[in-house]
Amino acid sequence: MNKIFSQFKQETIKVDLAGKSYFRGSLIDSSKEILVLFDGKDFIYIPMIHVENITVAQNEGENIQMPLTLPSFLEADNQKELTLDEMLTQSQGIYTEIYVANRQPIHGLIDTVMSDYFIFHSPIYKTIYISKQHLKWLIPYPEQKKPYDHSTIDLQMGSNNSGVRHFEALIASMVNKLVMLNLGEHTHHIGKLVQIHGKMVELRTARGNTVLLNIQHIKSLHEV
Repeated sequence: MNKIFSQFKQETIKVDLAGKSYFRGSLIDSSKEILVLFDGKDFIYIPMIHVENITVAQNEGENIQMPLTLPSFLEADNQKELTLDEMLTQSQGIYTEIYVANRQPIHGLIDTVMSDYFIFHSPIYKTIYISKQHLKWLIPYPEQKKPYDHSTIDLQMGSNNSGVRHFEALIASMVNKLVMLNLGEHTHHIGKLVQIHGKMVELRTARGNTVLLNIQHIKSLHEV
């Protein structure tokens, strides 16, 4: 655990994130890249880049007890510092809840972890390509649990774009295709990807309007 956070051992803490979200729980582990909380039910993995502040929770109910067991890659005899890539790799093939955009989490499976993005399969959105820098949190499901209590979910793993290592190159490979950016957070995030101009993406909306989007603000991408 990062030494600076040792003062929060045995405490219930509140973690405020960019975008006015927060979590409350017991601190399980921390590193330069990842903070891990237990909220009494779930383990919550939060990239440090999105953490605004951490405080001891005040007057918010009973303290949350430490869990009886830990995920294997958080056990005491594992001396490896948890990184974002390690977290994503360990979560491959496990049903998870993640948050990226559009004020709602998405549920499904992490398929492949690439250089600066990962491929996620959702029963609702199907195959989504997600920029690592925009992942706000990840919550693994308990074993044997599936999204929407659906016992027959069959997610199609593997992708035609899975050989593209970098997110910008992936976006470029979608030219002339209909896409949804940022889970359709705004209406102008849905349309035909016309061209890439340096760091700007040209999108044509359903009404034929042209929108230029900064590639650094594209959090997720999927073909429609």
